[in-house]
Amino acid sequence: MSSSINHHTPVKQAIDAVQATHPPSGQRGYPFSLPQRNLLVIVLGEFCGTFMFLLLSFLGAQTAIVTNNPDDPSATLSPSSLLYIAAAFGTAITANVWIFYRVSGGMFNPAVTLGLVLVGAVKPLRALCIVPSQLIASIAAAAVVYGVLPGPLRVANTLGGGATVPQGFFIEMLLTAQLVLTVYFLAVEKHRATFLAPIGVGISVFIAHITATNWTGTSINPARSFGPAVIIGFVNYHWIYWIGPFAGALLSFLVYALFKWLEYQTANPGQDDDMEKALHPALPVNSAHSGGTELVSEHATKA
Repeated sequence: MSSSINHHTPVKQAIDAVQATHPPSGQRGYPFSLPQRNLLVIVLGEFCGTFMFLLLSFLGAQTAIVTNNPDDPSATLSPSSLLYIAAAFGTAITANVWIFYRVSGGMFNPAVTLGLVLVGAVKPLRALCIVPSQLIASIAAAAVVYGVLPGPLRVANTLGGGATVPQGFFIEMLLTAQLVLTVYFLAVEKHRATFLAPIGVGISVFIAHITATNWTGTSINPARSFGPAVIIGFVNYHWIYWIGPFAGALLSFLVYALFKWLEYQTANPGQDDDMEKALHPALPVNSAHSGGTELVSEHATKA
């Protein structure tokens, strides 16, 4: 009797109605091929994710900047304002990478996209479609913040604290390398904690903003810099917010490639296995102290 009731519940009827009007994937009459549809999904996912990430981040940064020193919005940011901005960017990227990771990969950053191209995780032609969607999303996010909040837009990346252009370049390169390495080892490398990769990405972005915002405004993402610059104008050193992150992606690729070439997994095996003792059974070895036989793990013998 319970089975009969389950088959006639409102929920079951609703599911049947949806299935009747929406045939299973592969049987729907899309006007384009499966590869084209997949590309469309990825491009739209990157646009939506980048837009939401930067919209929330820009809103938080604008709020922190205008309240930092109301008499001088260009004043050096206080520690509390730095934490506010870092939290805005770090939590926004965490949430949206987690949302869109299974849709598009959750890149939201041309430098990260380049890093994934270098390791073969994203095809170059696909990247050429993804990056414009990220840039357009950044422009849209900056425009919305400019439109909905009073006063001028203050989230553009500029050098501060006496930082020179070369210094800004290296700051952006090194912090982007940290971010892309996070993506490589937590997302590209598959392990049982891969689903937590968005948290690692968010922490990397959080740390970068605490570290560099008073010096470069913290880009580590050409799209993040491009949108506000389109709205309020480009500084003559805007190139450091492109070349710096791209150089950082290349640097992180070289580090990652070195560790892969050295087969880093063999140096500290079993990190993703609670059953390490089962996989590396104890081996008998002679003990010089006891005159008998001890048991040590195979992992210990390798170390």
